[in-house]
Amino acid sequence: MSNQFPPPSDPQHNPQAGLPTYTGPAQDPGYGYGYGYGPVAPQKMPGVVRAAQIVLWVLGGLLVLGSIGLIFTVNPETAGAALGVNVCLLVSAGMAFRYGTVGNGIRVTCIVLMSVQIAMALGGAANGNPAGLLPLLGAIAVVVLLSQGVAGAWFKRPRT
Repeated sequence: MSNQFPPPSDPQHNPQAGLPTYTGPAQDPGYGYGYGYGPVAPQKMPGVVRAAQIVLWVLGGLLVLGSIGLIFTVNPETAGAALGVNVCLLVSAGMAFRYGTVGNGIRVTCIVLMSVQIAMALGGAANGNPAGLLPLLGAIAVVVLLSQGVAGAWFKRPRT
């Protein structure tokens, strides 16, 4: 196929004879994705992030209700111990209210807190406390959900 637009032969327009000339539109290196489009961030909270939110809220609510029940049935000291062992879960449940407005730091913080919660729940289960299994399973679920790529994309999206 021949070139439709041959380079001008006059040296004024082609100062470096021997080098090919480009007759197309000028290239602007300022745009990394061409025409100003970049990766598209999710506009609606993904299902995995919503599921992690719901798991945290349900576990936090069950923990508070269970601790209140322990105050009246056993003793306040046992209820305080149950709250103390699951403090990472309570903090993460509180942070879940901000998942729609904050950045990636809260996702990383929740993953770290839930990893500590897994260690505490495993310690409780090793001591024969069967009530530690529900927070253990919930913490594992939250770590798995928040570690997915769509969750990372949600928390790293540009804010307006």
